[in-house]
Amino acid sequence: MIERPENWVFLGDSLSEGVGSSRVSYITELGSQLRGSGDERGVHVLRLRNVDPAGFNRFIQFNLAGHLNADLRQTHRALWLWNLACEGRTVEADLDWLPLLRNLRPEQVIVHRGSLESIVRPAMVLDGSWPAWVPRSWRGYAAMDPRCYFSTTWWRRTKQTAVNALKQKVRLNLLKRQSGVALMNMDSLIRHYRMLVVRLRELDTSVLLLGLLPIDGVRFPGSAENFERVNARLRELAAEEGAEFFDWGSQIPSGLGREALFYRDGFHPSLEGAQVLAGILRQHLSRVVAG
Repeated sequence: MIERPENWVFLGDSLSEGVGSSRVSYITELGSQLRGSGDERGVHVLRLRNVDPAGFNRFIQFNLAGHLNADLRQTHRALWLWNLACEGRTVEADLDWLPLLRNLRPEQVIVHRGSLESIVRPAMVLDGSWPAWVPRSWRGYAAMDPRCYFSTTWWRRTKQTAVNALKQKVRLNLLKRQSGVALMNMDSLIRHYRMLVVRLRELDTSVLLLGLLPIDGVRFPGSAENFERVNARLRELAAEEGAEFFDWGSQIPSGLGREALFYRDGFHPSLEGAQVLAGILRQHLSRVVAG
């Protein structure tokens, strides 16, 4: 007899969705680790994201795109990992998924939000007072962020390296000239976060808030301190709203170097980093379920 499947839902930004064409993330790695751990459940990983109907396919209307990594083992029980994270979207966008979640009735909702909103960026991102010499294509909130990696094609790599170096010089110079700002101020972030948690708790599901991961303080000056303040507020929020807060970044073994765990931007987890984070999360969730 086939039992009702168990659903774990993940909400977040590019750190959860993954980067690059393969979108490798701690969620895909969590699925792989659960399959290899002797878990008797079939573990399926489904990645979904919103897409622009006008730009995705001009002949057929689509507003969702996805990728299914199915467990081909024949089992009577199934665990579905729903990766609903999306790069470039902030915390208030997660409310759009509530109709789907009401039908899924997930046992766990894991939220990793706040990193995108809390990076300290040049103040011009919000007030628009860019110097005239800054190219318009560089003025988006993430347009001057360090590249995660460079192309393996030599001529593309040469161009990307040169442009990236110039962007970093300009970005850091702007941050020195004027105090930087977060994309979303702390009170606004916590207000949106609280609204999301309250709505999720109405679904009678366990809500786990993951703390912001350590960020490179050299590449992103001022952001590490802001991340610590955000984590403190998220811990308070979780306690107030009946959710759980897990500072998983503090569980990363101290002997592992940042170069191995993160891409060259010092922000997005690499494949090795995703594997480490998946292991930390798997151990934590196994204790929670057993408890």
